[in-house]
Amino acid sequence: MNISATIIVFNNAKIIGRTLKSLDFVDEIVVVDGFSTDGTDEICRQQGCRVYQNKFVGYGQQKNYAQSLCHNPWVLNIDSDEVVSPTLKEEIIELFKIGEPETKLFKINRLTSFCGKWIKHGGWYPEYISRLGHRNYVKWTEPNVHEDLKLTSPGKIGSLHGKIMHYSFPSVKSQVDTNVKFARLGAKDLINRKKRRPYFWEVLFRPIGKFAECYLVKLGILDGTSGFIIAINAAYSMFMKYTFAYMDDLDD
Repeated sequence: MNISATIIVFNNAKIIGRTLKSLDFVDEIVVVDGFSTDGTDEICRQQGCRVYQNKFVGYGQQKNYAQSLCHNPWVLNIDSDEVVSPTLKEEIIELFKIGEPETKLFKINRLTSFCGKWIKHGGWYPEYISRLGHRNYVKWTEPNVHEDLKLTSPGKIGSLHGKIMHYSFPSVKSQVDTNVKFARLGAKDLINRKKRRPYFWEVLFRPIGKFAECYLVKLGILDGTSGFIIAINAAYSMFMKYTFAYMDDLDD
């Protein structure tokens, strides 16, 4: 299949093998490594990946760089903590059996694990994310956080129903650490977008609104204890983002 896969990595030696194994159907795997110190790059080389090291300046920037290195026109992007499900693998193979699709960008449904439990509500699922595209027609956005793969000109976006399995948070601590990291990055985007620091009322009430959205509106309550913890952490992440921006505490 004339499809490349791209992965950006940094110190993912413990989990990268699982991800690479699920990509056995693509023509090449391009890995961009942010100078790992745990042997991630060597593991990828041993598995036949083309590995490039590049200083990390942003998620979108790193993914665009990886896409530029691909030999094939079609590129599937997968994160280091994600796995292509067997159903998705077969769906992609069937998609290209009859030739190159006219649609140049496809969204894929992602199912995320939290502390060993697959989460079905709270805004986490279904979650269609743009991951498979023709490199001449798509490009990653480059905010500080929450990058997205977009068409570079107007066109139709297709959907695939096979899942990307996202082994994102093996522990509560891992989610809290990620939330704090992304909250700081999100605060920079918030100020850039609003051209001002947030008001104090936003620091007070945005987190409450986020909890209500995740737990009640998007039915996180149906995920039991996990849904409650996720909603609390989402509210905490929102609080930290607005607090970082309000206090102008954005220095690296």
